[in-house]
Parts: sequence; structure tokens; C-alpha cells
Amino acid sequence: MTLRQRTASLARVLLGLYLLGNVTYRLSLWVCLDLLHVPPLHALLGASVLTAVLDLVVVHLLFGRGLVVRLAGCRPDRRPVQLGVLMAIGLVASMVLGAMFGGVQWTPQDTRHVQWVYLIGCSFHAAVSEELLCRFLVLDRLGQIVGRAPAFVLQILLFVYLHLFGPPLDLRAASHLALGAVMIGSFYLWSRSLLGAIALHLAYNVLVSLTFGASLDGLALSPMMVGDDFSLRHSHQASAVFMSCLSIWMLWNIRRPRRLPTYIL
Repeated sequence: MTLRQRTASLARVLLGLYLLGNVTYRLSLWVCLDLLHVPPLHALLGASVLTAVLDLVVVHLLFGRGLVVRLAGCRPDRRPVQLGVLMAIGLVASMVLGAMFGGVQWTPQDTRHVQWVYLIGCSFHAAVSEELLCRFLVLDRLGQIVGRAPAFVLQILLFVYLHLFGPPLDLRAASHLALGAVMIGSFYLWSRSLLGAIALHLAYNVLVSLTFGASLDGLALSPMMVGDDFSLRHSHQASAVFMSCLSIWMLWNIRRPRRLPTYIL
């Protein structure tokens, strides 16, 4: 890649980071509140879905076929979407199993239809926008300019930074997010599929919200499992082991040289 190509690619990456990080959500809120006059509670949901769509449009305008190729993935034989969902199920299952070492209480889940809509809409926004920002723009496109290792570290930092605008983060939550970025980043590099990373992220957000509860723009979602600090600590440790082992395996398989087939003449 020549210096001119690097400069042009870097300019597109920086423009994409600015638009996705500062413009699309504000524009979506303006459309829902001021242009369409949607009620404030429903405007947040509408803005979330519209932001995800706008983010996809913006990145496609900037990178064109590059986004389409990464969405489809270079290794369809690995079934990245199905595998991403299975990884999310395994991660949440490890958190549940770890929590059961402490004192937990199970509560009946009574999720109403409007809560399901908010859960899917907000999770879709988070999965699409954060994967475009962290995995596609930083890990993939910026990685082609500055190198794979620095970009991998930057996507972890950006992923944690994006969650600073939500509920307050303690050290345990920040480390969980960092390990999550390592796992999703490793999965993206291994599968070369942005759609698989989005599926992993979306499935995890939905499952963890249903299991441990969440607040979706002021709409509370009651948890199925309530535990003490001891169970939460074990839940965090179990998820850390799960994410670390998967990440190491995927990164090792990426670096392992591919064996060429031998032919007997």
C-alpha cells in the first residue's frame, strides 16, 4: 500500500469514526423527535434502530465492496453466524454456572411484548454500531494501516470507552468488557465475518439481559437470576476463563501456518 493509499484509507477511517461516533445517533434523534414527532419514550427505540441503519449506510458509502465482503465473510464454511450465536450461548452459560457456586435465587421471567421490542431494538443498535466501529473500522481497516497488533489493542480500548456512557463501570465490569472485546476481535479475525461478530454480540446482549436483567432507556427488564457478591465474583471468573480460552484458541489458529497438501507422484 503506497503512502497516498494509506493516507486516503486513514482519512476514510477517521471520517467513519467521527460520523458513527458523533453524528448518526444525534441525527436519528432529531428525525424521530423533531421531524416525525415520535413520543420521547418510543423515540429512543426508533433512534436506536435508525442509527444502526444509518451506520451501515455511512460505512458502505465510505468503503463500498469492502464492507460487503466482510459482512459475508471469507470463510462461509465455518458458519460464522451460527457459531457466533453458539459462542454467546456458551458465554452466558458459563456466567450462570459460575454464579451457581454462590447464593442465587431464580425469579419467574415476565417479559412483556414492548420489553421484547425494546430489547431487540436496543441490542441490534449496540451490536451493529459497536461492531462497525471497533471491529470493521479499527481492527480491520485501521489494522491495514498501523498493523494488526496495535489495532487489536485500540479496538479493546474503544470498546470499553463506548460503554463509559452507560451505567457506571467498576473494575470487574471493565475487565469483562475488555475480555469481551478480545474474544469478539479474535472471532472476527478467525472467521473474517462481520456478520458473525454482530450475531455474537446481538445474541449475548439479548441473553445476558434476559438472565441478569437490564435497563433499556429507562425500561427495566427483570432478571431471572439474582445473586450475592460471591456468586457474581464466580460468574465473572467463569466467563473470564471461557473468553480467554476461546480467544487463545482462535488466535493460535490464525497464527498457525497452513499446511499445503502433498501429492504423491
